[in-house]
Amino acid sequence: MSQGAYLYNAATGKAVFTCPQALRREALWQLAAAHTPRGQAELAAAINHMLEQADADWGGLLITQDEHGHPAGAVWVEVLPGNEATLWRPQNGCDDAPALLRAAIGWAKQQRLSVVKTVLEANERQTAALLEANGFPKVVSLHYLSAPTQTALNAPAVEAAAHFTQVNEVAPERLEAMLGQVAQGSLDCPELQGRFTAQQALQGFYRQDAHAPAQWYLVRCEGEDAGVLLLAPHPEAKNWEVMYMGLAPAWRGRGLGKHVVNEALRQAANTGMKEVILAVDKRNIPAQALYQRAGFVLRATCDVHGWLQPIPTPT
Repeated sequence: MSQGAYLYNAATGKAVFTCPQALRREALWQLAAAHTPRGQAELAAAINHMLEQADADWGGLLITQDEHGHPAGAVWVEVLPGNEATLWRPQNGCDDAPALLRAAIGWAKQQRLSVVKTVLEANERQTAALLEANGFPKVVSLHYLSAPTQTALNAPAVEAAAHFTQVNEVAPERLEAMLGQVAQGSLDCPELQGRFTAQQALQGFYRQDAHAPAQWYLVRCEGEDAGVLLLAPHPEAKNWEVMYMGLAPAWRGRGLGKHVVNEALRQAANTGMKEVILAVDKRNIPAQALYQRAGFVLRATCDVHGWLQPIPTPT
């Protein structure tokens, strides 16, 4: 048997172990087989990131074992900045998948993580059922949209009172304060509200954007901070991503949102990019209507499944 830490799973009666280094390669190959080609590419990037760290912690890589001591199944809770994690799920046909998923939740609780999530493509129904049955329900459906940048060229110009100030030019506290305001009453993933501080959210955005914060902006109107626009250039894919945008409650419903979208399209067009992409909560009808008016069209739908640490009820 392995020398990994023993994590007996009382819910399934199955022994789960922290994967020892000698079995890590086998375990990761099993995880790769569990994912679509896009997921495999993202998994490879996550593994490479871990290998670049001298003090990488593989404690969230969990396995069951066959009679010969080899991995019979594997799951990986990849801990990320900001108190969250990505779940690299076991194969559907793995008999030990339920035990592994339950053990992943137990390990996440030990680490005091807030969210452990994984993204499924719309046709992965068998995987969705496996996750739903073992502590990872669907949290949100995301619509992935894209628009050609030239749509901004015919759009109304930004109002004279609207300005976009690079976050490098302001105190960090202003960006954090505005992120907190934008989150209030947001229709995007309300299930995640209150689980992260503004600083933790920023850590996540930095992780997603290799160029951060070069194209991050505070939206200002009438001399006040009104919202944020975080853009992530992807030159290798020849597009820019609207990673996050939003307005403080006092500025919603006043027509400012269309100018923020137009600014994103204009910024991308100025660098020669042909396309802007973004993801939006399927339930956020006002945002989707705004994006459609700006020329965005639906490209794909994915479901985010996740385990969420319960938020303590105030006494």
